Parts: sequence; C-alpha cells; structure tokens
Amino acid sequence: MSTGPDDLPGDLGAATLIAQLRRENERLTQRTSQLDGHVRSLEVLQEIANTLSGELHLPNLLRRIAIAALRLAAGHASIVYLMEPSVPALVARAVETELTAMDSGAFFGQNGASSSQPGLDGETDPTGTIAIAWDEGVAGYCATSGERILIDDSRSDTRFAAETVAVDARVLGFTPSALVAAPMLFKGVVTGVLEVAQNASGQGFDAQSLDLLRTLAAQAATAVANAQLYRRLRIERDRIIQAQEDERKRLGRELHDGPAQKVAQIAISLEYAEQLAKHEPDRVIPELRAIRDTAQNTSREIRDLLFDLRPLVLEAENGGLVAALNHFLVRFETGPGPKLHLRAEYTERLPHNQELTVFAIVQEGVNNVLKHAGARNCWIDIREYPEKLVVIIRDDGAGFDVQQVRDDYQNRGSWGLLNMLERAELIDAKLNIASQTGKGTITSLEVPRAPVAIVR
Repeated sequence: MSTGPDDLPGDLGAATLIAQLRRENERLTQRTSQLDGHVRSLEVLQEIANTLSGELHLPNLLRRIAIAALRLAAGHASIVYLMEPSVPALVARAVETELTAMDSGAFFGQNGASSSQPGLDGETDPTGTIAIAWDEGVAGYCATSGERILIDDSRSDTRFAAETVAVDARVLGFTPSALVAAPMLFKGVVTGVLEVAQNASGQGFDAQSLDLLRTLAAQAATAVANAQLYRRLRIERDRIIQAQEDERKRLGRELHDGPAQKVAQIAISLEYAEQLAKHEPDRVIPELRAIRDTAQNTSREIRDLLFDLRPLVLEAENGGLVAALNHFLVRFETGPGPKLHLRAEYTERLPHNQELTVFAIVQEGVNNVLKHAGARNCWIDIREYPEKLVVIIRDDGAGFDVQQVRDDYQNRGSWGLLNMLERAELIDAKLNIASQTGKGTITSLEVPRAPVAIVR
C-alpha cells in the first residue's frame, strides 16, 4: 500500500513535502528560463527580419546574415554560401567570426563595409571569394540533400569523414568542434547554405540552435532574392537609360548628317535661285527642280526616321506586321545592299504589343544583315501556326561567331543581339541565332499565341 506525506510522522512528512515543492519550483524556474530564452530568440528573429527586409545592398545584407547567425546560434564563425549555377559551386560570399563581428560596430542599423571583395557596381565578386564544389563538405551535403545538419562533435560524428569536415574548415579558418548548417530555400529551390561553427572552446549546439538557424535561413533566402532582384532591376534600368541615350545620339547624328544638312542646302539653293532669277533666268527652272528633288528626299528621310520611332501602320486596323515590314523594306530596294525577300503567311494578327516587339526584332535583324553580313540576299519568312508565329531571317553573307560576339559585348558599342534577345523575353518568345563564318546567318523567332478559351 502506498503512502503519501500525510502518512509519514510529523517532521519527516513536512521535509518530504518541502523537497517536492523545491523540485517543482526548480522545474518551473528552469521552464520559465527556457520560455524566456525562446521569447528572446523570437524577438531577435523579428528584429533580424525587419533589418534584412530593408537591406537591398547585397554585400551588406550577406554580412548582416552571417553576423545574425553568430548571434542566434552562439557560434565562433559563420558562413553564407550562395549557389553559383554557372560554375556550379557554393561560393562563400560572407565569412564572419566573433572578432570581425565585434569590429563591425553596431550590428543593426549600420551599413558597415563588406568583408568580401568588392566587384562590379559595388557588389561582391564571386571570383574573388572562396568556392567549393556544390557537393563538397558539410555545406555541399546540406545543399544537395536539402537537409539541416547538426554535428555536436565533429570527431565522433560517423556521418561525415574528416576530409569532408576539412572542406568547411578551409573556409572557416579552423577545424570546427561543432557545426550546424541549414539550406537557404527560395520557392522550393536551394539557393545557398547558412553555416555556423564552434571551435574547441564551444559548448556545442542543440536542437534549438538548429531550429533558429533554419528560421534565419528562410528569412535570408527571401532577403537575398529580393536584393539580387533589386540589383538586376537597377542594372536593367541603367541599361535602358543608356540605350535611350544612345538612341537619342543616333537620331541626333542622323538628323544632323541627313535632313538638317539638306534643309540647309535647300536654303542656300533657294538663295542661289533668287540670284539666278535676277541675272540668269533661263537657269532658274533646272535649279528649282533640283531643289524640289532635294526637298522630296529630305521629306522621305524624315518620314523614315519617324517610322522607326513609331510605325503607325502597326496601329491601323488594315495595317499590321506585314504592312509595317513592307513599308520598312521598301526603302532599301534601290540601295547597294542585298536583295530583300519577304514571304508572309499571317492572317490572324497578334496583340499590338507583340506585333510591335516582333517588328522591332525583325527590324534589328535586317539592319544587322545590311550593316555587317555583306550578303547578296536576305529572306524574311513569316509562318503561321495555330499555337505560335514563327519568323525566320536568313542571309547568304559572311556569318560570324555568335558566342564570341556575346562574350565581347562589354567591349562593344553595339548591343543589337542583346536587344533582340531581351525583347523576345518580354513577349515570352524564343529567339535563336545560328551562324558560321562564311555560311551566313539564320535567326528564328517563335512567338506563342495566347490559348483560345473554349466556351461550353
């Protein structure tokens, strides 16, 4: 039969009760301390989330993430790896230690300089930092498996051999005694790895450290994606501004060298005709005819420039892509360039924005043939299919190395091919350029048609 405190003699029962109360109090105190720790961690995570969401400069953001990982997991060093698909590799874009984190000053609200090597446009240069193969080390295993990793003692953990841990040690700068790693997932895809390590003086990590790191990795993945998108948009904005400036300069040169010069010539010729009327009237009529021809040529050049800026025929109900191309090609019929052939099967018009973009791509492609190909013929074929429209530009000219031209774009003053590719992306079209030296060039554009809704 069991006995309770009431069954025991006086002092013994009271002592037992006090001991039980003391143990319960210690348990509640420990639980309260744990809850306080969780609350503090959540507050830190909220503070970190607010800070990361407002940081769009990628090097600063990556350093903040690395320092946040040190703060949350109580580590001695942390690494932010980002996937570099072109290699492919995991690139250590930020490596922080307790010392560098303290040297950085206030953690939040300060734009400290990045510890990584600066690259293009002030961003981190992946080629100037440490990279490991995407399947090397503990970080590589984390990236390829998508699993969270907790190593409480690297010497006794049988999952990872010493040479595997040595890969991470090379980036950390010391051999870790304990290590946690979490994949950075954005829209279900691993975009990087967040890793924190302790040296021999550390007390190890626990499940809570891993959970906190997982939460931070999720926040970091979104913040990094936003910063990368912002950078791409900023680069695209600058490129568009530069393209607009280049176009203004081109139009300025063409107006100055063409219509402006001819208008000045007309004014001078009219003054000359006025003098002829006074002194040699028989020569006035031929001079006026020459002035008329110059004025007509000038008017045609101005119309061509206006057409290039805004082909109004694309907006007309009885116009469209084929009419615009005919209008564009007719100006080259009497020139010294290649003979142009247009064949079109096009009965169901695309939406206006698509037509305008297709016209701009074809216009750029034909101009490339006229300027660079040295061809005798250029064929433009438009083929209509139920699900797409296909445009093919083919010439029998000199051809070129497509990849070399693309690789050399940073040093070129012309961005024609890049403009064509980017315009195609705007309408979800596929653009392919195939060329060989001495064998001409074939440019194909596939424009998807919007599916037709079936009414039942």
